[in-house]
Amino acid sequence: MFISISIPLVLFIAAFIRGYTGFGFSAIAILVLTLYYPVAETVPAVLLMDLLISLPLVAKSWDNTDFHALRQILLATMAGIPAGLALLHWLPESSLQLLVPATILAMALMPKLKLALAKKAIASPVLCGVMSGWTTSAVSAGGAPVVIHLRYSGLPASKQRDTLICYFFLTTCMAVGLGYGLNQSFSLLPDASLASLVIALFGVLMGQQLFIRRHIAAIHHGAYYLLISLSGWLLLHAAFRHFFAFGL
Repeated sequence: MFISISIPLVLFIAAFIRGYTGFGFSAIAILVLTLYYPVAETVPAVLLMDLLISLPLVAKSWDNTDFHALRQILLATMAGIPAGLALLHWLPESSLQLLVPATILAMALMPKLKLALAKKAIASPVLCGVMSGWTTSAVSAGGAPVVIHLRYSGLPASKQRDTLICYFFLTTCMAVGLGYGLNQSFSLLPDASLASLVIALFGVLMGQQLFIRRHIAAIHHGAYYLLISLSGWLLLHAAFRHFFAFGL
């Protein structure tokens, strides 16, 4: 009973945040759904769902996207993917589970440091794109570095949102395409996949309509800090598991 209520609720909230802010669906959905389903099944299913519910967002956001910023970030993301694959090959999974959220948290804290070097790092689309690329290919947890970069880019909130929508759409297209090339099939959630898709689509459309009608800064801030908090939770969870295993 709890699972039948919690999963649709999480999908709706994650999709609503995606529709309003342009980011967050995959990160939130994967984190929660992996508590109920195997990671190997959850990640490709969530990515496919993210791709499908993003179609109405992209249709409205494409013309307002900052393609100059998007082009640089996408190229850097693709350059960072091989680094993530190399780390995935050479490092144990427990080390990656510590490294990725620690990197994201460090980038999130950089703007708080009144250092010229820290500000330059966050302002660099190349650095943030590479960071997003390797974290995506290593543990399917990319995107946060790009969200942080655009948050401090000086772009208007609407331009940030539209650019993020197209960035995540294009990178998800690549991920789903690669997954299909490897497995020759698309992955769906094991239970009520069509109903889950409808709920997520309804959530993303509601988020989109609310953004069009009213800009609420608190939702943007809340979604951003939720993303950072998820990274902190993942870091603590991975650290506990790592050191507990080490102690044994």
